[in-house]
Amino acid sequence: MNFFEKIKIKKEIKKKFSQLFINAKVNHKSDKIILLEFNQWTFNHIAASYVCDVLAKKCKARIDAYPGYQLMQSDLDQNFLQKLLWQVGNFFSLKTFGIHHSFGVKNIFWPKINKQIKTLAVNEFNNYKNIIKSKKDLENYKINGILIGDLIYDSFLKKKMSPTIDIDSTEFMIFFLDSIKLFFFWENYFKKKKISAVVSFHSVYLSALPLRFAIANKVPSYVLNLEKFYNLNNKRIFIGLEYLDYRKIFKSFSKKNKIKYKKFAEKKLTERFNGLLSSDTIYMSKTPYGKIKNKNILKKSNKIKILIAPSSFSDSPHCFGNNLFTDHYEWLENLGKISNSTDYDWYIKCHPDFASYFDNTISIVKKYTKKFPNINYLNAKSSHNQLVKEGIDYVLTVYGTIAGEYPFFGINVINASVNHTQAKYNFTVTPKNQKEYIWLIKNLKKPKKINKIDEILEHQYMKHEYFDNSWFFNDLNKVKYSINGYINFTRLNMYQYWVNNFDINLHDLKYNNIKKFVDSGNYILVNK
Repeated sequence: MNFFEKIKIKKEIKKKFSQLFINAKVNHKSDKIILLEFNQWTFNHIAASYVCDVLAKKCKARIDAYPGYQLMQSDLDQNFLQKLLWQVGNFFSLKTFGIHHSFGVKNIFWPKINKQIKTLAVNEFNNYKNIIKSKKDLENYKINGILIGDLIYDSFLKKKMSPTIDIDSTEFMIFFLDSIKLFFFWENYFKKKKISAVVSFHSVYLSALPLRFAIANKVPSYVLNLEKFYNLNNKRIFIGLEYLDYRKIFKSFSKKNKIKYKKFAEKKLTERFNGLLSSDTIYMSKTPYGKIKNKNILKKSNKIKILIAPSSFSDSPHCFGNNLFTDHYEWLENLGKISNSTDYDWYIKCHPDFASYFDNTISIVKKYTKKFPNINYLNAKSSHNQLVKEGIDYVLTVYGTIAGEYPFFGINVINASVNHTQAKYNFTVTPKNQKEYIWLIKNLKKPKKINKIDEILEHQYMKHEYFDNSWFFNDLNKVKYSINGYINFTRLNMYQYWVNNFDINLHDLKYNNIKKFVDSGNYILVNK
């Protein structure tokens, strides 16, 4: 897309937004506020324009936006040049500012840290050494009853692309102080402003701080992304917790439908194991279930064979809440120590997509296997089909998708978190705490094959079919290929696709579905 094409598509999208979404503009003088996270991801702009317009009409409120990337992609305060560019862009509706103004956003503000906020933060920080004595203390850290420690933890990992945190480092303590300054800004903001709703794109990282205050004040708190649309509450402060309802909902289906849905789930799983990439896993560009090669990957021995399946180190380890270990690297360190004192065949394999991922997970894992030489590094492109065929006995994950897949082949999976999508089922093993987990891994025996196919298929259906990712687009795979890849959901290609494929009937249907969901108060929008 050349320079002139970019100008054209931005002009078209602003014109379209201005025509379709007028409720926020009508309420520009209102003192009630819909608070929206401000960023540059193009899909978020399209989806948020619908949500904010519905909310503006319902609440008779204006829309104000805040930068969600503060402290992760920027400093807490702006320098002179940054302030100037922000003010000029805002005033003249340039670039992303203009996009937001076109669907009714009135104010796009940068949180300002005044002397009062700094004093409150310094007073809180003076107790740092007494409060934060461990990483466990950090992830459970609250101020005035509001959990913030997990947001600080994950934001620092993301900002530094670090596998873990040194709570005694000067670098982290500076970040911690800035984070609590931001906390007190939002505390003051919610006291002084009339917030009718918050619309965000993450329930993790410091961008979710307004959500935490909204939830505490019983203000409607929405999180949208490419695949799902949520309404958080004080019992569910994270997205992705619909798994808590899987069994209850499936139980309500007729016997005939239960059989039908399980057969469909088996078909979809089989397609995945045959290497098909579907909308179920829209983020994947490479299948982990590739072709089997003639050359063996695993050693030929009678020892217990263990596969460690790590997640990205810096991509919000607390996305569902706390785990048995404070972060993914702490989990790996403990497994490394166990590998030194056990007579298993240990292997570790990253997801093939990690080769092009935003952080340095693969390079850290390679260093890790040099530190713990009993753990064999497998190429990320190695096929799970081959590992299954050659005889993996156990798979170890924190809360990975793999836990819903390997049991289909009768292979045991052990989770390092109680917060995962199989939590209500019995086809994986979930120790209650870290002590129990470590004892279990140290004392593994040759396992019996898992025989829970009905539960596995029920889980598969509920996760990927009932709670599917069609809240905004009916077929995300079709869209992905039309815009030339997953990355382009955040770029101008997304605008172009939406404008070129706009249909007023589909638009009205989408708008009404969002309105019904907002009115319902439900946790997640389901197109059923």
